Amino acid sequence: MDILLLSNEDACRSRIAQELLHTFGRGMNISTAGVMEGNCVPDVVCNVMEQNGYGISRKKPSGVGVYAHRSWDYVVILCKEAEEELSFLTLNAKRQVHFNFEDPFKNRFQSEGEQEQQIATLYETMYRQLYEFYRDELS
Repeated sequence: MDILLLSNEDACRSRIAQELLHTFGRGMNISTAGVMEGNCVPDVVCNVMEQNGYGISRKKPSGVGVYAHRSWDYVVILCKEAEEELSFLTLNAKRQVHFNFEDPFKNRFQSEGEQEQQIATLYETMYRQLYEFYRDELS
């Protein structure tokens, strides 16, 4: 099963979702992309995932254009921002699924501790919702 996870910049939500889905089950080829290509995966995201027992990919974020030519079993849109931008691009997907996970970096003036707490909260929310998605649709 081929799955594309889309977020804003492919730097946080898509990477968390990829690790979670890989943990829930096998047999899925999961790619991540952002509607806007980010610069890097922030250390604070990696720290939160490592605290929860995951090793997260630090590969450079990808833009969605890299994957536009492929067909997908699922395109999973992880945030409202990506959904709005995606209206300008057509992806060949058997099924699209939409989530609205909040951007933990929307407040750029947070301390690192506050950012880490927001990402930890995001992780917990994503874990619950993506597990239900996996259980109900992918397994």
